[in-house]
Amino acid sequence: DPTPQAGPPPANVDQIVLEIGPNMQMSINKTPVSKDALAARMKEIYDPRPSKVLFVKADGTNKYQDVIWAMDVSRGAGVKVIGVPPKDAGK
Repeated sequence: DPTPQAGPPPANVDQIVLEIGPNMQMSINKTPVSKDALAARMKEIYDPRPSKVLFVKADGTNKYQDVIWAMDVSRGAGVKVIGVPPKDAGK
């Protein structure tokens, strides 16, 4: 029997990214979500999932408190929030 190739773990497929763009335009894995719907959407996504990790990606034009607000809402839904540094953070 040929042994199956051990590829990279499918973690990336599984990860949920909340992106926060200009004027608090948010999307979860590229699907737009409104401020009002964020908490409900988080619960919907995470309730059935064993992994409660969320990556938050803000584009840098956001007010700090807006990003904190989104993270707080996510945490309120039982999610563990991990911030993703902007790509150009090393410059």
